[in-house]
Amino acid sequence: MRISILFLSSLLIFLTLVSCGDTGTENKETESLSSNKQVIDPLAEINQMISANSSDDQLYIARAKHYLSISEIDSAFRDIFVAIDINDLDPGHFTTLSDAYLVLGKPDQCKEALDKALAIDPENIPASQKMAELYLIVRDYENTYKVVNKVLQLDSFNPSAYYIRGLAQLEQTDTLAAIDAFKMTVYQDQDFFDAYQQLGIIYSAMNNPLAVEYFNTAINLQAENILPYYNLGLYYQESGQIDKALSNYQMILEIQPDDVNTLYNLGYVNLVYIQDFEKAIDYFTRVIENAPAYAEAYYNRAYTYEMLGNKNMAVADYKKTLEIKTNYTKAIEALNRLD
Repeated sequence: MRISILFLSSLLIFLTLVSCGDTGTENKETESLSSNKQVIDPLAEINQMISANSSDDQLYIARAKHYLSISEIDSAFRDIFVAIDINDLDPGHFTTLSDAYLVLGKPDQCKEALDKALAIDPENIPASQKMAELYLIVRDYENTYKVVNKVLQLDSFNPSAYYIRGLAQLEQTDTLAAIDAFKMTVYQDQDFFDAYQQLGIIYSAMNNPLAVEYFNTAINLQAENILPYYNLGLYYQESGQIDKALSNYQMILEIQPDDVNTLYNLGYVNLVYIQDFEKAIDYFTRVIENAPAYAEAYYNRAYTYEMLGNKNMAVADYKKTLEIKTNYTKAIEALNRLD
């Protein structure tokens, strides 16, 4: 049995709709106008601006960034190249081009675009920062630090540069240096969500209660993001604070009822810590319903059935586990045990 851990990052967009409490014809007209304003299509708006001024390279870049945000990569490339044809001396155009190549998983072309941006403006901070990120992605730590240091020489107040440095140090297992870098990140930008997350994860691994403070700060910054709730719940779970772990997991289910990692951990807690086997089976079943290839959920449900003395159901789930992961040692051992 193992505890599943999330390694993802979420970007949430919030829309706040405001409505009036009055009634009557005048109010309906007001609501209609308000509704029309809220339904404005950003793409349509940019298209209108381009139609009015087709030689404005910045408008094409704005539309390209919109296309990137909705994963329409081909359309983004077309607009970026149009912008470059109009103005090939703007380093920002090549930086946007690097973003598009990065989305496609093409680091060589990404670097080539950034090289062009820096050839135009060697001290361009956004391009240099993205170059540092690229070096980090390909695990070229020497050049990551070199470019980060260059960025900080140009702009000592740059929380993103410190964050990139911290990630590189963390990947190189220099934990104390990473902590210092992430702390400098949040010192310079008190709303830097990812840095609080990293600090929470580091202190959680050290079984240090400071993890709670950092995860709670992340929660305060992004209350609808399930990741800090999950990590905080995992910290409580592994430190034996089961009630607090359950509370955090339930908060996640209020936001995202079918999150399989949370459902799995709730099953695990009920199986191992609380020994409420019926609840454990319910949670593992919900995991399987939402993620049919989740081998660990089948294994743990099988083990729970075994604890309840239901041999047939246990054998069926152990066999299903092996259909998904043929060399799952514990499932093999369990079937041998039950044979």
